[in-house]
Amino acid sequence: MRWVRVVASLALTGLVGCGSGEENYPLVRVTGTITQNGKPLSGADVSFVPDGGNKYSTPAVDQTGPEGNYMVRYRGRTGVTAGRYKVYITPPDEDAASKVPEKFKNDPMMFKLMKQAQGPPKSGTEKKAVVKSEFNAEVPEQDVVLDFDIKSSSSAGGTPKS
Repeated sequence: MRWVRVVASLALTGLVGCGSGEENYPLVRVTGTITQNGKPLSGADVSFVPDGGNKYSTPAVDQTGPEGNYMVRYRGRTGVTAGRYKVYITPPDEDAASKVPEKFKNDPMMFKLMKQAQGPPKSGTEKKAVVKSEFNAEVPEQDVVLDFDIKSSSSAGGTPKS
């Protein structure tokens, strides 16, 4: 019976020491506002994709709130590591959003699941293209606010408002 306690304690010690080390990444809080032609863009998906030359790879995402604000998260933690990023902003699909029940519209996870459950449009219906905008961003070693403005007249891109 004594050997069972020894084995159990060794196993627990081993598990505690087996962390991936990701918790030690120094994350920088990145927040901002997404606008479209100067007006807040609600419900847009924001993705920060790290450059291959960054010391750590910490892709992060968020969805803009009613005022167009966002705060990116990497694996449940707020922020990303310092470095260069491609920032992708995808405006909400208004047609899909109109079919989501009202009770799910304030719950981002359920809202996304409901949109996915709708599937692709039925043949014979034309789906409006959702334009994805792409920006380059540099995240410094301290907390930063990065604002982006999407110009709807262009097919992609926009101007950062930092």
